[in-house]
Formats: sequence, C-alpha cells, structure tokens
Amino acid sequence: MMHYYYSDKVHIFWDDVIESVVIRWTYLAHEEDFREPLHKLVELAAIKKSKKALFDESHSLFIAKDTQWLSDEWLPKLLDAGIIYIATVFPENTLTNIDIRNTIEKKGDNELVHREFDNLHSAVNWLDGAPVGCVN
Repeated sequence: MMHYYYSDKVHIFWDDVIESVVIRWTYLAHEEDFREPLHKLVELAAIKKSKKALFDESHSLFIAKDTQWLSDEWLPKLLDAGIIYIATVFPENTLTNIDIRNTIEKKGDNELVHREFDNLHSAVNWLDGAPVGCVN
C-alpha cells in the first residue's frame, strides 16, 4: 500500500493487491475539502497508470452542488487519467445524485465499467477480478 494523501476527512492510497487507487472518505466534506482530495486522486491515478478506482463513501455524504461538479468537471479528468473500472461503496439506504452514465455519454470516447456496492468487501472482490487490460 502506498499512502498518497491524508487528512481528517479522507485517505487516498494505492492498493497493490487490487491494483487500484482508493479514496476512503471518513467525514462530510464540501467545497475545497471535497475537491482537493479528488484532484489528488486523479494525480495518483495518472502516476500509477491505474485502470481501477475504489470510492469508499460508506461514511460520508455529499452536498448537491458538489455532485454536479463531480459529474461535469471532475469525472472527465479521472477518465482522461485512464480509469476504466470504478467501484463505489455507498452507505446503506442511500440514493446517489451522480449520473455517471450521463457524464460518459457526454465524453463519448472512453469506456467505463461502474458498479455500486453496499459493502467494501464486495467492491474489493469485484475490482480484484477486473482485468487491467482493455475492456471488451
């Protein structure tokens, strides 16, 4: 494991076992506390040439205006960094506001496989089985 960024709200690291960048939110963050770590995740994805990303959001919530920024501005940058597989862990009984499909349709030139999970174990297992080569 390579630790890349850490604060009282988030931990970003590279997981050698599943060959994935990982972001683990531990607290509600918004505006710069939310956006700066996500920029760091894109940096790490580019450095490691990662095809996989794991978002552990099981202990956090997002502000509506931040979800719009995620879809419109940040997610395209993550895709440009090379991410193909995204596993997201949400708290139980949570609805997501991020329309990833709409963002991908706007982008058009990347393939993305995205799955949502209600527990970290299932997300890690799915990512571990995802090939690091091309998506068929």
